[in-house]
Amino acid sequence: RRSHGNRNYTTNPNNSANTNGFRSPSRRNVAADVPPSIVQLPQVPHAMRHSDVPPTDRERVETEIIKSLIESYFSIVRKNFIDMVPKTIMYFLVNHVRDAMQNELVSELYRDAEVPTLMKEAEDIAQRRKTCIEMKELLMKALEIVNEVRDFNTFK
Repeated sequence: RRSHGNRNYTTNPNNSANTNGFRSPSRRNVAADVPPSIVQLPQVPHAMRHSDVPPTDRERVETEIIKSLIESYFSIVRKNFIDMVPKTIMYFLVNHVRDAMQNELVSELYRDAEVPTLMKEAEDIAQRRKTCIEMKELLMKALEIVNEVRDFNTFK
């Protein structure tokens, strides 16, 4: 066997362990039953057996590390849930209210009675339009005068 990290990989194909380092429950070929990309773990026992032998220092340390990792994991999960609450409220409540208000406002805006009022030209815009029309007429007259002067000079 050669060791790589915490897993042991076997180099002997006749060994009773499968290629991922875990013991198979029986001597049958597990690789034939499961696709090679799936890791086959041993069956978890239904009940834990209490041992009269006290745990070794290494087992105690490993147990404490596992406890610490589990506590950290649940702390992270709890924080994520706390962070998701305002997002969920925003998604379901505020967005629903926003959409309902927009629909109500648009329906009020486009009522048949309001269309003439909405389509009425503002006073300042109407005055500006009249000024632009007058300016266009004056410029057209000026262009005619310039063209007459040019034509008059060409005939001489």
